[in-house]
Amino acid sequence: MKRFTKMLSIFLSMILVLSIFTSVASASTEGPNAPVDLQIPTLAFDESSVTLVWKKPEDYSDIVDFNVYMNNEKIGTALEDNNGPAKEYIENFYENIDQDDFHVKILIHNFKVENLDPDTAYEFYVTSVDANGKESNPSNKIIGKTTPTPEVFNILDYGATADDETKDTKAIQAAIDAATPGAKVLIPEGTFISGEIWLKSDMTLQVDGHLIGSADAGDYSQNFWLYDYSTDERSYSLINAHTYDYGSLKNIRIVGDGIIDGNGWKYDVNHPTTDEMGNELPRYAAGNNSRVTGNVKVEDGKLSPLDLDSPNTLGILAATQSYAAQEMGMNARSAYAMRSNLITVRGVDGMYYEGITQLNPAFHGIVNLHSENIVINGTIAKTYDGNNADGFEFGDSQNIMVFNNYVDTGDDAVNFASGMGQAAAASEPTGNAWIFNNYIREGHGGVVTGSHTGGWIQDLLVEDNIMYKTDVGLRSKTNTPMGGGARSILFRDNALEEIDGDGPFVFTSSYTDSNAVILYEPAEVISQFRDMEIVNTTVRNQKGNKQAISVVGNSDAGEVYHENITFRDVKFDNVLATNINYGKDIKFYNVEFTNVSNNGEDPWRIANSTGLVFENTTMSAVSEDAAKKPHWPENAAVQAESSADGTSITLTWDAATDNVGVAGYTVYQNDEKIGTSYATTKDTSYTIDGLAPATEYTFKVEAADATGNRTSNGPEVMVKTLGKADTTAPILPENTSIHEPTTTIPASDTFSGEEVQVVYPGFTWASVAWEEASDETGIAGYNVYANGELKGFAKSNRYTLPKLQPGTTYIIEVEAVDVAGNKTPYGSSLEIETAPPYAIGAPTFTDELEAKVENNGSDVQLSWNEATAINQDVIGYRVYVNGQPIKAEDVEFTPINDEMTTTDTTFTVKGLKEGTHTFNVEAIGHSIKQSKRERLADVLENGLVDVSHYRWSGFGPSTTITLGPNIINAKPVLDGDVAEATVSKAALKAAFAKTPKVKGVQIIEVLLEKVSGAKTYELTIPTEFLTKGGKNERIQLSTEFGILLLEGHMLSNAKVKDETVTVFISSGKTDEDKPSIELGVQANGKSVNYNHPGAPVQVVIPYEPTAEELKNPERIGVTFIDETGKQALVKNGKYEVDKGSVTFTTTRFGQFDIVFK
Repeated sequence: MKRFTKMLSIFLSMILVLSIFTSVASASTEGPNAPVDLQIPTLAFDESSVTLVWKKPEDYSDIVDFNVYMNNEKIGTALEDNNGPAKEYIENFYENIDQDDFHVKILIHNFKVENLDPDTAYEFYVTSVDANGKESNPSNKIIGKTTPTPEVFNILDYGATADDETKDTKAIQAAIDAATPGAKVLIPEGTFISGEIWLKSDMTLQVDGHLIGSADAGDYSQNFWLYDYSTDERSYSLINAHTYDYGSLKNIRIVGDGIIDGNGWKYDVNHPTTDEMGNELPRYAAGNNSRVTGNVKVEDGKLSPLDLDSPNTLGILAATQSYAAQEMGMNARSAYAMRSNLITVRGVDGMYYEGITQLNPAFHGIVNLHSENIVINGTIAKTYDGNNADGFEFGDSQNIMVFNNYVDTGDDAVNFASGMGQAAAASEPTGNAWIFNNYIREGHGGVVTGSHTGGWIQDLLVEDNIMYKTDVGLRSKTNTPMGGGARSILFRDNALEEIDGDGPFVFTSSYTDSNAVILYEPAEVISQFRDMEIVNTTVRNQKGNKQAISVVGNSDAGEVYHENITFRDVKFDNVLATNINYGKDIKFYNVEFTNVSNNGEDPWRIANSTGLVFENTTMSAVSEDAAKKPHWPENAAVQAESSADGTSITLTWDAATDNVGVAGYTVYQNDEKIGTSYATTKDTSYTIDGLAPATEYTFKVEAADATGNRTSNGPEVMVKTLGKADTTAPILPENTSIHEPTTTIPASDTFSGEEVQVVYPGFTWASVAWEEASDETGIAGYNVYANGELKGFAKSNRYTLPKLQPGTTYIIEVEAVDVAGNKTPYGSSLEIETAPPYAIGAPTFTDELEAKVENNGSDVQLSWNEATAINQDVIGYRVYVNGQPIKAEDVEFTPINDEMTTTDTTFTVKGLKEGTHTFNVEAIGHSIKQSKRERLADVLENGLVDVSHYRWSGFGPSTTITLGPNIINAKPVLDGDVAEATVSKAALKAAFAKTPKVKGVQIIEVLLEKVSGAKTYELTIPTEFLTKGGKNERIQLSTEFGILLLEGHMLSNAKVKDETVTVFISSGKTDEDKPSIELGVQANGKSVNYNHPGAPVQVVIPYEPTAEELKNPERIGVTFIDETGKQALVKNGKYEVDKGSVTFTTTRFGQFDIVFK
């Protein structure tokens, strides 16, 4: 996997965002502290605007607003001049809902600067303001530069027609395909219908009209897989940016004042909704996998017709896609996953959304997968009550900002995911996210981690948001086999009102999704939520009948707690009591409950939880009990007495005490808790049965009170059971066969009407079962082997084997083990085969693209080494020239189809015109996935069908060639860190012969292609071209480090006897981290003294000034350093803004450093 660059994305490499950190350590003693980390989010700028965000200082208690300055003039305040869609709702919240000032006042720390000039740099800083109007010192200062005015590609110019029933898919895609880097594709005012479209790098999609998704299922490709290891096939989205070569798609913006409408569901006409501002909200039908299609069913071996007009059919696109998938053979549950998201991006580095309104997705809203540097600013989401209609999703993604949005969704508002099960355990965690200044309304959760938590979700800052009528404020959900979890989350300065679902704060390991159909290998480490803080937050007027705080761990696999969650300075009013079950080290500091509406006004319901802390917090008898652990007497002991036959032990112990009362005792055998209940017994004695005679055991006892607060220093004893050692092996059952558990496809789910038993093979796991063995002392469990290797120990007669290899045959064997360690092999075996290996990543190349100019400069022959791919067959290549594909006229290239330019590793591009051409090659990998077809399970093995899956590379090799009579393209060869190239006498003579004079001067340009790792570029040419040429016969040496224009007689006074000379340019850095180059000439490895006042060399060095230097570019210059180290200013050296380079002429070679005078 290619790693993304951890930096701010630069759009078109033309936007300069440079921070100038002031020396302000803190605000003055009379004013508030200064804001910190002023920045321009990724891609949050265009030709006329720049968006600023900043963070609050460590102490912000006296700050009420922020002033914004541009070029040292105040241009507004964050509170008064914020123009995002959340603003009026936030203001209304405090004016009309929070009339008694109960809630925390959130701070606005974003600002959009508008009406700027294109391609212009501006300086910004921000100050804090307190209630008396006093300002802080400035924040760090930054320079933001607007983009040049972009080229606009209007879809109307490509055949789109507004406000009719015509599908505009091809016109929209044609405009996207034609767009040049940095361009804007415009969807103007009016309504346009489209199927799936595909975005590309370095573009803006501006939606000012109403883009509505086609209702035809055939307008959306299938064979979308959420994860590499997914087993549920899905469909692609209305808008897609897609690559498995993560990071090869970059700098994409979706902006505008228009609407992106998924056309997924019908309106719920029975429940019209008006929001708290009096604005009418769309409300979509709350469907499910049967009601989406009006309960179609199998009749006479086929599906009954889909009636979109029936009031029983709740879906539109959701219905047609689900129905089409069922016609292919899926049952209703699997087909329900075939609905399209509104927008899905995969593998993008730099993704920006602003201004758009999202409506009515068939599935999820805006989904970002395996992407980085993502910003969602000032958008509107109105997707309530569409099933699964999440607002913003982030899966396996990092570096995220979500701010200034109005969100009203049918599922989670802002959701984070990180994969499922063991396959996700080694993934990079999802996170480094900042969610602030949003108005979050209806939704299952305001900010949500899970349920896909396998690779961990971490480092979230959630602050200064309003959550009104949301089901849950902070929602963390997972289940036991999912693995991973969420950690390092700070939820502060948020106001929660009328939360009406499971509660303001939910941390649960018991989440289930009725629509989930992905199968995966269970994680080795059980999922957990931990290390979170909820700070300075207010909660009031909770609705429903659940709880203010829900903590639900479990005892499925030992005891799984959610732990180290801290509530600090939190106020709850008119809420329900908490419900904490399997919480550990949860802390409450300055937490106030008033007007608890249930549980006898007691805010605390606590069970199976330990280590809870309460300081300056509303208390009751329950929390007083939870705050103190039971206490053991100083010399507490446990006595053990073995039965005569040694198969049981009776323990007795001294009673522990508690401030309220000891509710029970937990008994551990050899460090493992006995049973699944939190407490083993309420008594001070307990008998353990099923032991092995003549065997040593260690037992320990811990005491717990009614809330579960448990000791950790209880008494323990080591004892050896009586009796004669058991040497009798377990007795096998009559039926010793091993089998794979099956899934029943009911008769109602098959076209034939026959019930079918199927087995779904796992990629890296397999489940097996067998009948139980018996033993006179007891069965401890079973050893399970695969191909002779012990894979695990099962305590029951079922087991899931982990860590298998995909596409591999295994022989499974089992042996019973009794409590004494005696073993009996079952003597039978089961042959299983895991699912075929799934594709991982995209094809990759190991070498560069070779280019050879042919046919007098009109053709270029390209050649490359064959690409390779993991679990894929590389079957072909696409060739691009200047970003445009070479293909037949009627062929469409998409990121997911198998159309290609060639199956060979050579290709000749013909008929090229003079000029610079960039060529690149991408490879396609082909793999097979198995997709469920339950309705055909009686005719397809296990109801599975093979589907082809294609992945294109995005980081394929590239080369740039300039064609023309005066151009020689020389490909250097790297030797160490020196890139060496040679141009022959014949090539130079031919070039001079074909090159006309311009104002009496001939210039032959020798282009040295950039070579990764090179620190020096060398060009070797015949000596005569620098000694016998004239002043007007010149050679231009062009490299990544700089350009040298060499006159044909520059070495005429150097007396060089060798037939060839080598000109070199080396690059380094000065002590001030500025470019330093060395220029030289050698012959036969020895230095040639160039010093010819009559043949100066013109030099151009690319240079990107700092923000401070841009204020005075005339002070940028060049110094020459001679062999003694003496420096002298090159008087004609200067920075040319339009070229972005430092230029000078010189009559001698040596070291030249760029300086700021």
